[in-house]
Amino acid sequence: MRLLHLVWGLETGGVETMLVNIINEQVKTDQVFLVIVNKHISEELIKKIDQKCIIKKINRKPKTRSYLKIIWLNMLLLCFRPNIIHVHSYRLSKLILGKWKIVRTIHNTKNNPEEYPRMSALYAISDAVAEYTKKQGFPNVKCIYNGIMTRKFSARIKCKPQNNFYKIVQISRLYIRQKGQDILIHALCLLKQRGFDKFHLYLIGVGKDEQKLQRLIKEKGLNEYVSFEGLKSQDYIYNHLCDYDLFVQPSRYEGFGITVAEAMAAKVPVLVSNIEGPMEIIGQGKYGMHFKSEEINDLAEKLEFILQGGYDYSLIDKAYQHICDNYDVKQTAQRYIQEYKKVIEKVR
Repeated sequence: MRLLHLVWGLETGGVETMLVNIINEQVKTDQVFLVIVNKHISEELIKKIDQKCIIKKINRKPKTRSYLKIIWLNMLLLCFRPNIIHVHSYRLSKLILGKWKIVRTIHNTKNNPEEYPRMSALYAISDAVAEYTKKQGFPNVKCIYNGIMTRKFSARIKCKPQNNFYKIVQISRLYIRQKGQDILIHALCLLKQRGFDKFHLYLIGVGKDEQKLQRLIKEKGLNEYVSFEGLKSQDYIYNHLCDYDLFVQPSRYEGFGITVAEAMAAKVPVLVSNIEGPMEIIGQGKYGMHFKSEEINDLAEKLEFILQGGYDYSLIDKAYQHICDNYDVKQTAQRYIQEYKKVIEKVR
């Protein structure tokens, strides 16, 4: 089988890293191509892709109409003749001319469904995303869970932090509207006002709202309590996520929450907002703690409870096994292969 993955860019992020891991599994059994449309490319990620995968860079400047680039893309399709074209983002299918078997992974709720009728198959990354897509009028969507390299994560050894000082980590794009870092900042301010100041928050990631967050942190008097760590490589996450004492994901909406799964694979306690994606990962509370979405007071109370030593550390090993059993990337890659074959068989 000849598979072609089509993406806008390949920068360091949860979805992109997962795609690299999926490709590295799929090349073991099939011919895999990767076409990257825009110039936004992490060479570090490129180096991690198995050399069996054929990579082509269109090098289009983002948000520009370059008909020559589109022609080149479609010439590549004619050259590769893939059995399946797997697109991973909105509007990518509009670049594809002619009749091909195109499938789409839906990575979030609140997606625009205008392209879905053209797809030969739709895949949702979680039950929550699948249910949302069905409500949009697409009942045949299949759920294929996101996957991580579970065995690569170094595991957190100690239980409670030394001297009761908590190193809190949040890993995501700095995008307040979705990721909700402002909620966490406000909650930490309340925590400090209540006399709980034995913590430090590390924000890993970059994004357009970094300056907004810096201003908010200064306004709340938290400069000494929050650090912007910037982008970190996947190898850093594999080896050092275990160095933190608590992972917090305060997202307002989230189709999955791959960094939540990563924290659980590193045996780090997790606290997430009670939205569909993260709640699905923590088994509706069986494998981690949660707070009411966008409720600053509730988040502050949960953080206070944890800082007072209230986290149930018996959840950690259960959470780790849950992730290994359900969210390993090998399972993800093989499930996609199985679903591709079904699409191909339909036309025979």
